[in-house]
Amino acid sequence: MLRLLIGTGALLMAVGFGAAGWQYWQSLPKSEPVASVEVTSADTPAAKAATRQRWLISPSGGLIPQEDVRAYLAQEAFVARRTVQMTLQATLADLLAEGEKLPDVEYLQVLADIRAPRVAEGLCAVMRQSFATDCAVNAARVVEDSVDPAAGTAQFRVELVYRLAEGAEDLPDLAAHVLRTDVVSLTPDAGVVGEASAEAALEVALAATTGACTAEGVGTLCRPMRLTVDWLPGQPAQSWAEIGWLDPLPKGMFVAPPLTPVSGE
Repeated sequence: MLRLLIGTGALLMAVGFGAAGWQYWQSLPKSEPVASVEVTSADTPAAKAATRQRWLISPSGGLIPQEDVRAYLAQEAFVARRTVQMTLQATLADLLAEGEKLPDVEYLQVLADIRAPRVAEGLCAVMRQSFATDCAVNAARVVEDSVDPAAGTAQFRVELVYRLAEGAEDLPDLAAHVLRTDVVSLTPDAGVVGEASAEAALEVALAATTGACTAEGVGTLCRPMRLTVDWLPGQPAQSWAEIGWLDPLPKGMFVAPPLTPVSGE
């Protein structure tokens, strides 16, 4: 009888401790599954940018300044020297919100400066319709002392930054090429479509820039690097573009990578 009582007590204790253990285990915080790690392929744009050569040689054998190297090569991000600088005229009344009126003459310059970004609103759309894969307004200011109270106009200076599509073809061996640049005038003849608006003037300049890259004597992988457009209503825009392309190393030229890391490496 005593053995039976002892055995029954031991069984009850085991069951009790087992239930308590189960409740304790259930109360423990659930561990989160390990997040999968995305492996970057060597063919992705980020990997290509990370492994790309970051220096270029000029036709004379010297190193190209890094700001120009980035303007030509770094299409994965906006860079300071790959820009469109545009000076244009706008009507001040077009900068007002619905129901607003123009302020007194002494405040017109302030109004023009505050509302200057509105002048650039349609320009990036023109860029994307041409050769830019992305575009942003980097700066927009009224030109000092350009407000004409009688005409109700002012001149503005706008800076756009942009990126180009990388293209399907791979870059050639950069160490076996030199970067050549040229500044070309894009000024159209009088009467050419593009005089009616700043957007039309920019569209004409972009088309002319693309044409400059296909001109005779321009080498491999021509890219626009900087563009300047000056436009006034009813007048042909005055435009210039700096383009860059790759040519094979001149005969007899041998180059070696920089001994010190270039900026960005």
